[in-house]
Amino acid sequence: MSDTTMPNVLHRSGALTVTIDYLWQKHTKGPYYYRRRVPKDIAPRIGKKVRQVALKTYDKMAAAKLIDSLAKADDAHWKQLREGTGLGGSRGDAEKLLERFNLEPEPIAEQTGPYADIGHELFIEALEKKVPGDATSVQPHLTDAELRALAIIQGRESFTLSDAKQVYLKKRGALTPIGATKRIHNNAVLAFNLVINETGDNEIRRVRRRDVTRVIEKALEQGLKTTSIRRRLNTVRAAINDLIREYELADVRNPFTGFEIPNYGKDEEKREGLNDAQVERLREHAGKTEGDTSNIIGLLLDTGARISEVVGMQREDVVLDAETPHIVIKENPLRGLKTKASRRKVPLVGHALLAAQRAIKTASDQYLFPRYMTGERVKNDAASASVNKALAKLKCGTAHQMRHTMKTRLANADVSLDRIEEIQGWRSRDTMAHHYGEQTALKNMHAALIRSLSASTEGS
Repeated sequence: MSDTTMPNVLHRSGALTVTIDYLWQKHTKGPYYYRRRVPKDIAPRIGKKVRQVALKTYDKMAAAKLIDSLAKADDAHWKQLREGTGLGGSRGDAEKLLERFNLEPEPIAEQTGPYADIGHELFIEALEKKVPGDATSVQPHLTDAELRALAIIQGRESFTLSDAKQVYLKKRGALTPIGATKRIHNNAVLAFNLVINETGDNEIRRVRRRDVTRVIEKALEQGLKTTSIRRRLNTVRAAINDLIREYELADVRNPFTGFEIPNYGKDEEKREGLNDAQVERLREHAGKTEGDTSNIIGLLLDTGARISEVVGMQREDVVLDAETPHIVIKENPLRGLKTKASRRKVPLVGHALLAAQRAIKTASDQYLFPRYMTGERVKNDAASASVNKALAKLKCGTAHQMRHTMKTRLANADVSLDRIEEIQGWRSRDTMAHHYGEQTALKNMHAALIRSLSASTEGS
């Protein structure tokens, strides 16, 4: 297998030849890859000599466009590494290093500490000892933290998109994708990849509105839904706002504020729900069949909750001895929630009540369904697979269709939109409980769910 970094002919017309660098195939008829040798001075810093990315396409023109974006991103990243700026993730280490020399993480000209001059002199001496006298660049001889600290002291530090991502994740305790913060971490990675793959890990000061527009256009070309694009760019916007506040960057504007997506929402697919016959089949199944999968189905069917919310519950989250039996949907060490409004109480009625009673009796752990709560996180994919397999045998769609069907059942039972959103975790119940009182709010939701038991699914 050779490292094909030779130019590849993209188009030839007479004397005109257009080539594309870094295009490579493992096999003659295989998909294309972006394959590029990492410069010798950069390779030790990123731990690899060759950068290879699967492009997942057999179309040479499509591959060329992807390679152009990847090459620009690498060029920008490697430039930042050489200059000692834009070292996402090293800021904290740089601050600790400067602290050892009694220095603040700011330009030396702005420091007022009594030992700043001495500390600065000692800091520079320490770095000079690591750099040979005949060196043409300090970059290969200093760590990322040392380079970042030097950039801070010299007043030439620049914050990049990766820095914003790092601040965002740190503030949310999601630097490592484990447990309840895995969703936050992974969503942030997807959001920043959407931008960085198109613009490179650029300095935030250099990102323009036209760059954001280009990111949106590229995402639309790739078939990403407009709602997904907005959600990801909203994450990037929030992260940059976090960084601006954290480092008091009053002169930095956020280019992701007020962006517009053409035809937003018009590509949203209508979600099909279950019909009345399917709901009845599920009721019969949940009533006659015992076990975790059946109990999960029963809880999903008559609460309208998300599968991760049900699967990730602790035993203490099931309150059967209250005036209004209910479940408490809240964060726990192994499962976070999708939104702040997702934290709520949902009354138990119908087969949800039956399923909760059975699950409490059989649960042998602090969690209601311990088989899906081992390790460091909830095994949501495994639970979904088990539930969807059972639903497929019953010809009853998917787990998410039960949630959509509940929304229709509530609407057909003349339940107000506010209460529907409260029950399904789209609207904070704190406002409703404050208005009505805790027990009254639960009773109002309970009455709505009782009416939903006999409501039709027509219109779902």
